[in-house]
Amino acid sequence: MATLWTGGKIYTMAQVGETVEAVLVKEGKIVATGSVDSLSPHATSIQHLQGNVMYPGFVDSHLHIIGYGEKLKHIDVSNVRSKDELLTIIHERMMEVPANEWVIAIGLNETQFIDPIFPTLAELDALGEAHLIIKRSCHHLILANSKALAFAGITKDTRSPKGGVIDKVDGQLTGVLKDAALYMIVNHMPHITSEYIEDALEKAVISLQSYGLVGAHSEDLSYYGPPLQPIHAFRKIIEAKRSFKVHLLQHHTVFEEVAKMKEVSSPYLEFGAMKIFIDGAFGGRTAALREPYCDEPSNCGMLVHSTEQLVEYVKLARQYGQTVAVHAIGDLAIETILQVFAAHPPREGQLDRVIHCSLVDEGILEKLAALPIAVDMQPQFVQGEYEAELARLGEERAKGLHPLKSLLDRGLVVAGGSDAPIEVPNPLYGIYAAVTRRNFGESHNGYGPEEKISRFEAVRLYTIGAAQIIAQDHARGKIEKGYTADFTILEEDLFTIAIENIPQVKVAYTVVDGRIVYEKRQGQKYFS
Repeated sequence: MATLWTGGKIYTMAQVGETVEAVLVKEGKIVATGSVDSLSPHATSIQHLQGNVMYPGFVDSHLHIIGYGEKLKHIDVSNVRSKDELLTIIHERMMEVPANEWVIAIGLNETQFIDPIFPTLAELDALGEAHLIIKRSCHHLILANSKALAFAGITKDTRSPKGGVIDKVDGQLTGVLKDAALYMIVNHMPHITSEYIEDALEKAVISLQSYGLVGAHSEDLSYYGPPLQPIHAFRKIIEAKRSFKVHLLQHHTVFEEVAKMKEVSSPYLEFGAMKIFIDGAFGGRTAALREPYCDEPSNCGMLVHSTEQLVEYVKLARQYGQTVAVHAIGDLAIETILQVFAAHPPREGQLDRVIHCSLVDEGILEKLAALPIAVDMQPQFVQGEYEAELARLGEERAKGLHPLKSLLDRGLVVAGGSDAPIEVPNPLYGIYAAVTRRNFGESHNGYGPEEKISRFEAVRLYTIGAAQIIAQDHARGKIEKGYTADFTILEEDLFTIAIENIPQVKVAYTVVDGRIVYEKRQGQKYFS
């Protein structure tokens, strides 16, 4: 059985503006591209695009799929605009649940408040009797009420763990936990069962497919009990249904455990690089900087690990023939891990990955370009908190914030992601942000406009770039003979419509291995 896809514009992404009239698909692979006349004799059926526009399947190169599903399950406070509004929303939920339950809110961004301050611990405690945690949008900081703190055994006498901060004022807890400290609670909550994980994963995949995504690179194996628990969920929800493709990074704390399990990869579930957090985030002022924060002169952020410990982690990955993917936001964090990578390179042909790479200068860019490294960028990061980051870093350093063009100009492999649940995992939002570097509805020339890239380069981040970063660009990311038949089919042409309309473009179909897994007119087909 061979299906001919035609009846709309088809972009191959092999080069700027290249289109074909038709694509012939058999057994999940593209067997030929060309004209309708040349391919139709070989087809047993025709899938008409109805004037829609086909692209290679979009892939989000960095998110947390289960975490995104949790955001869909719990209270989304990402659009809250004041502390009072936040407290009201949470109070209403707290009044609905028993005292032994957990109330979880996700997406707090206090920089959107007129008065950008967190609720106090007393204000959190006054909301109700249940356990409460509020995750900041960066997911490197949470607020916890006294009951949640007590659950983790955290008191005013508890010392901050390595790589984390238990915030205190005058020796008293504030309810704020940063980086490694927050895992004292969130990794041990009793409701994290197999059923909970599977439900979150199902909800996430349904949503991701509706955004036109055919796959994603995710990091989930250290947050939901023993790593086998989330792995079993991925086997059951992802691999069995064969309608989404997941590439899993493996947190350094579970890397060797998973490696010894000898879990087998498949086209739908792949096991990839070791994941290491090098620093925190700008939001909580824990991103590691070479010079202090402008709005907190005594603070340069923090490195989660010593250089010696990083060397040991990287050596462990190399023992298993694996690459390393690092969360590195601040300039000191990036510089530190580049020194380690230079001393302990991967095998020939492999690429390590720097995720976020949020603050650079010319020296860092030169070092990146000289090493076998790919960069995993989140274009939307330039939108929501840029003004706050400018206040933290100052105008001179802010010139190196969230580079894109600088990385591409130096020949680096760059992929695009959302870091969901931190940002909305709609690739069109990322494409818009990469091209305009401004928030939706704004009309200025962009935040750091010299880093804007072309529409083709932006779409490439989610197609070829996402394939290159995991060494799959021989089989994914283009519409070409021999490649997988993964397609994102939109109602508009991203290369010709008005830039401001890009975020509103609708997904007509999402196609995995030649099978329609999402169709706008019929709704989600994931469970059919």
